[in-house]
Amino acid sequence: MRPLGVTLVGFYQILRGILGVLFGLSLLLFTGLAAKLASLAAEGRATGRFFSGSGHVASLVIVVFAVLHLLSGYGLLKMQNWGRLLTLFLSAIGVFFLLPLLILVHGIPLAFGIINVVVILYLVLPAVKRAFHEQRHSLRMAA
Repeated sequence: MRPLGVTLVGFYQILRGILGVLFGLSLLLFTGLAAKLASLAAEGRATGRFFSGSGHVASLVIVVFAVLHLLSGYGLLKMQNWGRLLTLFLSAIGVFFLLPLLILVHGIPLAFGIINVVVILYLVLPAVKRAFHEQRHSLRMAA
């Protein structure tokens, strides 16, 4: 039986993944348009190429992290330990990158930072770790 907290964290990771994919794809579309406008304004100089290249790289990184969030959510919902470890890793990265914004303490980054810390603390609880390991052992016994 999957604990309720694991289910909530799994759906949260999937929601983050879906929103990340949508944001990354919209950024890709927007940077392409912005690069064309900058290229027209700069009369084809390197400014347009810079905006296009950096925007594409940023959107690709966002989509990759979003897909990792989707995978971690799926792994959590299937009670796979790799899903728990991937979620811990992604939450730790989130706290690391939000740390400069957390020092300033404003609304949304503070909320995401708190959620990431709560996810980390929850997934390292002995009872939760045991639930993931028991699930794996019960599947081996059934086979």
